[in-house]
Amino acid sequence: MRLNCTHIPAAVLLLAGCSRMAHVATAFSNPKSCILQRSRVRGREFSNVKIICAQNDDYEEEDDDDEEEDGLDDLVGKKLGINIGAQLPALSPEEIEDIRIQAQATLDKAVDGRLADIEKLREELEEDLSQSRKRMETASQLNVQYEKQNLMEKIDRLSNEFLNSNADFREGTKKAAAADKMAASSGRGVDWGSWGSVGGMDVVLGPSEGVLLGSVSAARKRATLEGDDDQQTVVAQDNRVLVVVDEKKSKGSDRVVGKLNELLQEAFESEIIVDTYGPTGSIPIGGNNAQTALVFASSLNDRSSLENLLGRVLKRTAPVAGSAPGMPPSHVVVVSGLGTERTNKMPYSMQNLLGGKLDKLREIEQSIIAISRSRIVGKQNPLDYTIVKFGDIASSDGKDASIDIRPGDVLDGEIGPNAAANVLLQALAYQPYARNSTLCSTGSLPEGATVEWNDKFVCLSGPELLRVDVGPGISTDDAILDPKYEQLAQYVQEWAATFEGDRKGTGLTTPVLVRKSRKPASKFDGVVERQGVRILFQTTNTGDRYKSASEEKVEEKERSGGGTVKKSSKPLTTKSSKEGGVEVLVEKTTDGNIRVRARRCNLDHKTIVKEMSEGVIVKSLSRAVEAWAKAKDAQY
Repeated sequence: MRLNCTHIPAAVLLLAGCSRMAHVATAFSNPKSCILQRSRVRGREFSNVKIICAQNDDYEEEDDDDEEEDGLDDLVGKKLGINIGAQLPALSPEEIEDIRIQAQATLDKAVDGRLADIEKLREELEEDLSQSRKRMETASQLNVQYEKQNLMEKIDRLSNEFLNSNADFREGTKKAAAADKMAASSGRGVDWGSWGSVGGMDVVLGPSEGVLLGSVSAARKRATLEGDDDQQTVVAQDNRVLVVVDEKKSKGSDRVVGKLNELLQEAFESEIIVDTYGPTGSIPIGGNNAQTALVFASSLNDRSSLENLLGRVLKRTAPVAGSAPGMPPSHVVVVSGLGTERTNKMPYSMQNLLGGKLDKLREIEQSIIAISRSRIVGKQNPLDYTIVKFGDIASSDGKDASIDIRPGDVLDGEIGPNAAANVLLQALAYQPYARNSTLCSTGSLPEGATVEWNDKFVCLSGPELLRVDVGPGISTDDAILDPKYEQLAQYVQEWAATFEGDRKGTGLTTPVLVRKSRKPASKFDGVVERQGVRILFQTTNTGDRYKSASEEKVEEKERSGGGTVKKSSKPLTTKSSKEGGVEVLVEKTTDGNIRVRARRCNLDHKTIVKEMSEGVIVKSLSRAVEAWAKAKDAQY
């Protein structure tokens, strides 16, 4: 066999034979490659070493057939030097085993030493990594604290700048809220966005020196009067009404707007500026600081037109040259048409056939309601809406004062321009019940005719479902209480008690609770005495509370403690929703008459109106009051 060896240093190569030590050949001074060849000679157990040296790296292994050409066969059997193997004593098996054990121990010791070094290095690296991680965490915490401190300082700086720049506005808002609260009990006047009186000054009450059109202006003037700085002045503010109308699309609107402008100038001592723009005109951002906006829905194309219009008008404008920030309108009045909620009935179904005119008006009505309710408290100025529905605008008013106002969309007929302008004036400036309400109006109002407007608009409170006039009360000089009024109030309470508890025979599909009414008498409503009851609807599993069979099974498992439904560790706290109800009021008016009114109560914009239950209650009330009135008329 042959063994190729590369780069073997000069040394002695020993080859042990099967029975004796082989010849020893010495290495050479500069070998590049060597071949050790062992051959069997003459059948004897003899190891022959053949050493071939090449002086270059390109040595190729020779075949066995070339051995005769090497010239080394002549050396077979001859001694080449000292027989070192013969001089060395033979090793016993025990000695060989000891050498093997010592060699193994030496190797194990070397390996163990290296493993120990590796383990020590690993521990040092882990310690360095742990210390580095701690340093990074400490540095990160310090950076977070530093950035947090900078952020808080920036927030404080911006907050202080904002509060300082809006101090007047916030003060005005606080005083405006006080005016709103006062109006709830006294009903003295209405402001364009708020109503009441501020600091003894009536807001939009009538011509006088103390009248201010705008609660913010009134609050600023009060702050000036109460302030320590006598040099403080009040920023002048124009009283404006923004009108958006296309007279070509809205027939008769020119007569209504012209008459409304005259009524505004006559009603208030200060000048009221009426800015009129077309829906496609360049309307100023912020509405030119108008207190209210009057929009004719028939002048707009669709819902998106109103949204784009209000998106521009309701923006606040930045202060210019040290002046106060601009205030967008806080009240939007939309003039719509009759029949938008009755497109399935004649004659409005025919009007809606071509182009869906009434459907577009209905979408505009829903859009202003949605915009008003979606205002973000604290970030956007509050916005009130009023939807006024008129029929066709007549060329002139008749001779008789026959104006009628109802909540919703229930009237039919046309309206005179003077009547329409007066209704808009009341909705703009005087009637709190017109805020966030929908009303319809028909009829005429001749020049100089007087109308009890408060009594006309009180039906919007709730809104009103039923009104029954019982006739004049009975009062004598010796009697403190009106017996007829007291007996009717007691009768209504006993009638309402029949709906509570077992509903069998009442016709109600919803359980109710009967509670005493807390609504006080109000001169603004023209009422000197008032009593009543509230029939409140209770929660049922209908509407948005309906649950499918699978949902009921899940709830049953939760109640029984079975199943795999995870229960929250904290109790779920939710605000009880308003389910609606009917409030029945027995009132004695300022002219001495007695009446019974039924109105909706205990509801908000999320409440689902239970019209069937309301209809049952109202129908039963009407029959009961009529029967009582007939019996008392015969008695008195």
